[in-house]
Amino acid sequence: MAVHIRPLDAELDARGRDAAVRSLPYFFGVEAGVRDCARAVRTQPGWVARDGDEVVGFITTAPATPYCREITWLAVSAGRRRAGVGRTLVERVAADAAADGTRLLCTLTLGPSVAEPGVVDGYEGTRRFWERLGFLPVKEVSLAAWEDELALVLVRALEPE
Repeated sequence: MAVHIRPLDAELDARGRDAAVRSLPYFFGVEAGVRDCARAVRTQPGWVARDGDEVVGFITTAPATPYCREITWLAVSAGRRRAGVGRTLVERVAADAAADGTRLLCTLTLGPSVAEPGVVDGYEGTRRFWERLGFLPVKEVSLAAWEDELALVLVRALEPE
């Protein structure tokens, strides 16, 4: 079945969003982060990728500055990763942001200075994903909301439509 992208519906997509997050315990293993994600899905605009009745991925955004929109959450169910779902969701956000006159997209992910011993599918792959989509790493910052883990800020310039 083909994946369909549509605007995120906080109530309709909540159960599917929760299932996608639960399928990624390494990336969503901090309970506070899971709660923040659940709140974002209910309060921030976004998109959902569905295959029939199944939510296979979602993305949320928030204004970062007058010129920049932040991708706050992106998740693709474990069994659907590396099939273009994440790329499709990001490109949808990029197109919408460019159409609105937004000049930059940004996102945060775990920084390369954070050790991930014994992890096979960790944040190195996540950083490569963002870079393949045109996001450039800008700086690692320590975030209290991330229990002082180092977050990598990535930014992508948008072409105005």
